[in-house]
Amino acid sequence: MQYFTTEINRGTSFRYLSFFLILLFFFFSPGCKGHILSYINPSVDFSYIKRVAVAPIINLTNDKFAGEKVMSVLATEILRRGVFDVVEFGEVAKVLREEGLKQDNLVGKQLAARAGKRLNIEAIFIGSVMQYGVSNIARSSFSEVSISVKLVDVNSYTILWEATHNIKGVNIFDQLFGIRKESIEDICKDVVEEMIDTLFG
Repeated sequence: MQYFTTEINRGTSFRYLSFFLILLFFFFSPGCKGHILSYINPSVDFSYIKRVAVAPIINLTNDKFAGEKVMSVLATEILRRGVFDVVEFGEVAKVLREEGLKQDNLVGKQLAARAGKRLNIEAIFIGSVMQYGVSNIARSSFSEVSISVKLVDVNSYTILWEATHNIKGVNIFDQLFGIRKESIEDICKDVVEEMIDTLFG
């Protein structure tokens, strides 16, 4: 009987220890991060690029300000790296509008060339935000950001660099206890930083 009781206590202790270790793992683990898909044109020497512009980000989300938010984070991150000069948003918007930018914010080859001359830039960042906000799966809510950006030569319209990335700010610990929720702004910053890492290394 004593042996049986000891075995039960050992089994109970093991289960508690296992549960505790699982909680620690998920507590210290980051949010669920997706894979970055990226491309760098192998034939391009990026040293010729001194000044760039960030075109208005195409917004495919339910957040009407998502494009502007991503655009701001992207420009800030590019400037932080200290590699390219970035044209001020207001000037870019004015020139693109005067050169015929449509409602969908799609910057085509001819528009990029005309704007490039006026803005005195070598390349332009063009992108879209596909997800920016709260997603719901299996009764669990979590913040999610998905962005696609490319750097295009304004004269040839050659794609110099391109990346697509998605991060979901969720883990099991969050689902169980409803804590450690990352803000959507934090996740957006992480997405952009990790994308730009593939360009600047």
